Amino acid sequence: MGTTVSREKKGPTKMWLPVILTVGVLMGIVLSFFVPVPPWFWRYAPFEIQQAIMLHVVLSTVSIALLISLAVIYLRMYSETGARFVLGLVVVLLALLIQSLIQYPLFIGLVGPLQPRQGQYLSYADIFTIVAYTIFLYLSLD
Repeated sequence: MGTTVSREKKGPTKMWLPVILTVGVLMGIVLSFFVPVPPWFWRYAPFEIQQAIMLHVVLSTVSIALLISLAVIYLRMYSETGARFVLGLVVVLLALLIQSLIQYPLFIGLVGPLQPRQGQYLSYADIFTIVAYTIFLYLSLD
């Protein structure tokens, strides 16, 4: 009589990754329409700048959605295991989430007008961050 060990996965699976990315993109598209009106001196800014700001909102929203899902996964893992290393990961993820929220374009727009700077809104750093968070989430769902 052989015994087989069934490896049933509790919680989210890798199928959640495309769902989280899709929700992040859709929420970002919706939120990008709420970008504050630019100040009077660049109200007639080229459409490319406005598109770049909207793209930055979408990318930032995707990044925040990934960070929230990572924080939830590791909080759940910490509650199950009590491992101090996982608690450290939760603290780092929450710090990154707070930083992303503080630098969120719509939050900055509430504090004051968005200032157009060359390359600020079409940030390649957002893309690299999203790729890193996506890989981290993929590996975490394993």
